[in-house]
Amino acid sequence: MNIPAPDNSADTDSAGLWRGTSRTDRDGARRNRLLAAALELYGTRGFRATSIQALCQESGVSSRSFYDLFPARRSDAGQESLTAQESLLEELYIILNEEIGQALTTLTIPAGTSLLEATIHIVSTALMPMLSDERKARVLEVEAVGVSESLEARRRATMRMLAAAVDSAFESVLSVFTLPGSTSSLRPDDGGLTSLIIVGGITEALVQRVHTPVAQRSSTDDFLTGIAKVAMRAHGVSPSAGA
Repeated sequence: MNIPAPDNSADTDSAGLWRGTSRTDRDGARRNRLLAAALELYGTRGFRATSIQALCQESGVSSRSFYDLFPARRSDAGQESLTAQESLLEELYIILNEEIGQALTTLTIPAGTSLLEATIHIVSTALMPMLSDERKARVLEVEAVGVSESLEARRRATMRMLAAAVDSAFESVLSVFTLPGSTSSLRPDDGGLTSLIIVGGITEALVQRVHTPVAQRSSTDDFLTGIAKVAMRAHGVSPSAGA
């Protein structure tokens, strides 16, 4: 069992250092340990089944530091109060989504691929962080649902962000592949509704996969290929086009 180190900050020098470490660095390290503990416990036990005591024990951070770093607060909109754990979950949610968003914004289509392969690459870029570490999938798509209005607002914004990223990715596809007929079929003029529906469907498929015993799942490659084919058909493109 890990015993949290005491958070005694009285023994500091004139530069504000304690044992050679600044308060900012210490707080940053504690925050990271708490976020890592939250990913582990929320992603395995679940958010509602995890106590602050368990988070502190897992991270080796004292409860006093926990409340200092993640205090109960008003939401960004100021319309509700968030508990300390809800504040921690919200920050973890933001960090995990930034990982996906960053991967999508730096996406490039490998040369020499077919349209289906390119679409699989897009889908894989968005989903592999969660498929390779299912704790992330559970936190993002299961544990964060319905916790607070603040987090729900973030979830809706995330869905719109991912839908926009899907549109942008298909813009990249258009620049690489020439399809028979009108290329506008890859960009339906519906205000992003098609991509939003695709993202919502992918989210539900991911949740279903997380809840399915490993022995009963399709392979990761088959899962990604199936989603890619559905996404292509939703944009009016045959999976065999652009081969």
